[in-house]
Amino acid sequence: MSEPKWTPAQRAAIEDRGGALLVSAAAGSGKTAVLTERAVRLITDPEHPVDADRLLIVTFTNAAAAELRARIGQALLKRSQAEPGNGALRRQRMLLQRAPICTIDAFCLDLLRKHFQALDIPPDFSPADPGSVELLRASALSETLENAYRDPDFCAFADLYGKGRTDRAAGETILHVYDFLRALPDYDKKLDEFLAPWQEENGFAASCWHDLLLAEAARSARAAGELFRAALADCPGDREQELADAEEKKTPSAREKAKNAVLEKYTDAQERLDKAAALLGRVEQLAVAGEWTPLYDLLTPYVLGMEELPGLKGMKKRLNGEHKKVIRTRADEGAALFAQILELIPCSEEEAEADRRAAEPRLRALFAAVRDFDARFSAKKRDRKLLEFSDFEHQALRLLRDPDGTPTALCGVIRQNYAAVMVDEYQDTNALQDALYRCLASPAGDDLFLVGDLKQSIYRFRQADPSIFREKLDSWPALPGGTARPRPAEGAPGTDAMLALDANFRSAPQVVEGINFLFERLMSQELGDTAYGDGQRLVCGAPGEYTGSVEAHFLPDDTAETDAGWIARRIEELVQSGEPVRDGSATRPVQYEDCCILLAARIDFPAYVEALTARGIPVYADARENLLDAPHIRPLIALLKVIDNPAQDIYLAAAMLGPLFGFTDDDLVRLRARAEELQKQQDEARRAAQEAAGETPAPQHRQRMSLYGALLLTVNSAEESPFEQKVRAFYTRLTELRRMARSVPVEQLLEEIFASTGYLAALGVMENGTKRREDARRFASFCAGAGANGISGLIRAIDAAAQAGSTGQETVPGGSRPGCVTVMTIHRSKGLQFPVVFVADTARRFNAADTRQPVLLHRMYGAGLRLRPEEGEGAYKTAAYTALSNVHAAEMRSEQMRLLYVALTRAQDKLILTVPLGIGKTSNPFARAAAFLEAGAGQTLCRQANSFADWLRAALLVHPNGGPLRRLAEDLELPFADTGSTITLTVQQALPEGVEPPDPELEERPLAQADPALTEALRQGFAWQYPAAELARVPAKVSVTGIVHKAEQTTLERPGFLAKDGLTAAEMGTALHAFLEHADFMALAAAKQAGTLETAIPAERDRQVEAKLTAPEIAEKLDAKRICRFVESEAFARICAADEVLRELDFITALPAAEVLAAQGTAPADSAAVAQAKVLVQGIADLVLVFPDHLELLDYKTDRRKSEVDFLATYRAQLDLYALAISKRFAPKPVTYKGIYSLELGKLIEVK
Repeated sequence: MSEPKWTPAQRAAIEDRGGALLVSAAAGSGKTAVLTERAVRLITDPEHPVDADRLLIVTFTNAAAAELRARIGQALLKRSQAEPGNGALRRQRMLLQRAPICTIDAFCLDLLRKHFQALDIPPDFSPADPGSVELLRASALSETLENAYRDPDFCAFADLYGKGRTDRAAGETILHVYDFLRALPDYDKKLDEFLAPWQEENGFAASCWHDLLLAEAARSARAAGELFRAALADCPGDREQELADAEEKKTPSAREKAKNAVLEKYTDAQERLDKAAALLGRVEQLAVAGEWTPLYDLLTPYVLGMEELPGLKGMKKRLNGEHKKVIRTRADEGAALFAQILELIPCSEEEAEADRRAAEPRLRALFAAVRDFDARFSAKKRDRKLLEFSDFEHQALRLLRDPDGTPTALCGVIRQNYAAVMVDEYQDTNALQDALYRCLASPAGDDLFLVGDLKQSIYRFRQADPSIFREKLDSWPALPGGTARPRPAEGAPGTDAMLALDANFRSAPQVVEGINFLFERLMSQELGDTAYGDGQRLVCGAPGEYTGSVEAHFLPDDTAETDAGWIARRIEELVQSGEPVRDGSATRPVQYEDCCILLAARIDFPAYVEALTARGIPVYADARENLLDAPHIRPLIALLKVIDNPAQDIYLAAAMLGPLFGFTDDDLVRLRARAEELQKQQDEARRAAQEAAGETPAPQHRQRMSLYGALLLTVNSAEESPFEQKVRAFYTRLTELRRMARSVPVEQLLEEIFASTGYLAALGVMENGTKRREDARRFASFCAGAGANGISGLIRAIDAAAQAGSTGQETVPGGSRPGCVTVMTIHRSKGLQFPVVFVADTARRFNAADTRQPVLLHRMYGAGLRLRPEEGEGAYKTAAYTALSNVHAAEMRSEQMRLLYVALTRAQDKLILTVPLGIGKTSNPFARAAAFLEAGAGQTLCRQANSFADWLRAALLVHPNGGPLRRLAEDLELPFADTGSTITLTVQQALPEGVEPPDPELEERPLAQADPALTEALRQGFAWQYPAAELARVPAKVSVTGIVHKAEQTTLERPGFLAKDGLTAAEMGTALHAFLEHADFMALAAAKQAGTLETAIPAERDRQVEAKLTAPEIAEKLDAKRICRFVESEAFARICAADEVLRELDFITALPAAEVLAAQGTAPADSAAVAQAKVLVQGIADLVLVFPDHLELLDYKTDRRKSEVDFLATYRAQLDLYALAISKRFAPKPVTYKGIYSLELGKLIEVK
């Protein structure tokens, strides 16, 4: 038998015997294989073997427990086959069947059934179904509220939210507090701990809330200070740039005035920024020192509006330098952080004390109501002999330890039953479960083996507490040398250690590199609960020639329809192009079933299903499904209802149809028809007997026969056809099951149904049969718990669960479906993997509802609530509430970071991210991210994120392939990270409405074989030559502008939000051309002479607007500085010297073709046809200057980034054609001068 190849870290995890071991197992690191092998090695240890039933292995789900048991059994079977004579191995395989490999709930339930006598619970208790739980909760809550309203303090609490109009908020808060506490051990004591800070007079300064708020204020102040200082550092360069521009003024007075204006505004800006940085430095200093009152006093003038908020808001003059946008962005973001600090320090210590006095009686009344609800709810469950899942764990903890935390005598006995306690998915443990594990382990805790990955803790909404894992991760030392420790000497306790499994065997190398790049930028101790460094960073465990790939595509908008449509096209492209994915050591073309689309929520499933279906792509949406609604469970429910009461036609029909008993629709029709025939025969026989006896037959009023009546008639008939035999066999089986239901437990009844009907086997051969079989087993488990009161009680429990919408269990996540693209939530994908993963809907905002509850609770930081002013309407946050709200917001974002990690690590070969650009008229997330990153405030940026997209934009902005994003951020100098990852990054543009992308099928359709005869005929036809072929190169008409566009290199104009001065070149050109078209040149010349150009130009602009010569929206975009330079130029001097100025002169004239071709730079053909041809030339000349004996032609251009050589190369043909056309029109006056005036260069360029 060949030994698997284990990595050194895996081998250490398997072989370590030196004490408790925490294994931090990264995604795809083979933790299940390690857990399996460790269990097998413990069982088969030659010196210290452990019986299989002395291993307590706790898993997160029943499915995981079943898989682990099967894996261990398979490994033992292989060893038995290798050693046929080893009886010990055969014995261990039998012991494995009763080994406690299960969920913690199942283990606790078994413990209570064995030791119920030690607790005040009835011996015949049963697990409560969700429907019954909801009914009992509602009843207990109603009684609790009725009793609580006798307390004026509770009324005052309820009025904080309902204002006496409704008690819904108060009731929901009681349930919220109760559910939170039930995840904690000794939760009754926790209420006292939560209330204690509120009962301590003048204790705010010593509270955790005081420290939390100051720490957060210090962090915000530090980040804001960095932003203000970075903005300040950009000012000198921009100031010098604007001063240089001022030096271009023509007159000394104009230069001096412009320079003074520049110095004035930059002095103002720098003073503001310097003052802001100093203020934030002082805020940070006070917050770090814990000086609440001085900090509050410092901030109060800003809260009251007595001091202007820090930043550039309120400046009279705008900055115009190269960095004006980034300066403004950093100043605005620094000001926003300062505003957050004002909210973090909401009150003085005296006001905090007043809030404490107002809140304490309300909280005390609330906690009393929670205790009352707990007592009433527990009594109702006890009366009905019911326990819910959380009861299992709390009652088990009562068995194992006393209220003071001391292990009970029974705990010592139970501990002896287990040689090792192994916990899978430990990152999703809560405090109550962790207390149970400590009780079940040895007194020293050295037989614990805990496996998990903190980066994959995503069940905070189920009260999972990742801080439990983190505490051990931070405090337990690394396994010495990364090698297994020997067993301690007899009687000596072991020690705690931590080991990292970071080798990922799931994902291709480039997928691993891409994931590492992203989370090295994003995940930290504050955001994700762990630093993404050594031990947490993934290491490619299976490098090879196939490298895989990561793609990031930025889409034009954030709608689900756009996202879904693009993904559907990309999947179609991948499959049609045969994109390779791994298949063992080789590759194969990708198939639809290899692709999975992961979403954060199910709400947009229909959009993705619709987009895929529209392209003919088969799709399976793995929505969470109530177990009772699953189509393969409904026949079982129908059969159970028929066993309870067969006179229910709908359920009887449902039970008979399908795989359970194999009847068809035609069989049921035949059954009813046969029964009606038998009934008619019976009626006729009865009538004949009455007539023979001389009786008058009574009139018959036949009623419609039920299906069960038809079944009985057919069973009792004398017919012996195959159909009647089939019906009798069904009736016999149903009768036996009904008899069993009266005498055996429900679980045994279900096993008999499975065995006698072969239903599990039938499910197994269906599509996705493993999942269906597991669902059937889960349903049987539910029935075993809910059916303690017999079949009738089970039916009531099923009906109650159906009404409540859940059995407390969902269907098993199904993974992929043959031939289908899978759409599923990230939570459902945990533990699964797919060759191609699309992480979609990344712009969905995080759910921050936990930060807005009426009462906020935290295991470590207690309770906080809002209060309402005595004469006010709106509630305000107390300092405690503010502190807890910030803690919850941070924990929420940390969970979302881990959720993103889970999503990305599902990919094996290709990881594809879709991210909306998110650019709006007033917002550019890339520019904002760049402003933070260059200021060294990247972590603050990430802590403010509201979606996955916010994080992905910031991380990919600094990727070496992120050039397109840095261009969108207008920051090409932003340093990018050094990484070995290659991410294909694209920025998608929106297609015009109604336009579809090209169809790859049409482009790649194979060509049909050509017909030789037709080919020859076509060849001869196409060989014909046009007699005047040389004229084909001569256009009939030429647009001069068209010639320019053809000659000029095509470039994409940057959109308006990217223009450095806020305008696109097109907008600036339109404004300048509109002004010059209508400008009063004589008035401008007079203003130039008088030195009043700076006022004359705006006045002329206003005149044009008032005269409706220029639209206001165009006029407001005029660059007066460029007009001023124009008036000072040689071009304007020529205009003033002319006898007449013709503007926007349009023309259309016929010119010799040879001259036109020559002007275009094309050599004309040497033929008579070309020599005689004429071409119509059309255009509009900006300015024609008329002199007594000649003409001069001027054209002004607004092009940017062009030199004189560029202008001549681009526009020479245009000016030559203008000159030819105008000379012909004004003959005999010739055009003696052609010039281009560049408004950008401020220079006249002669075209010779």
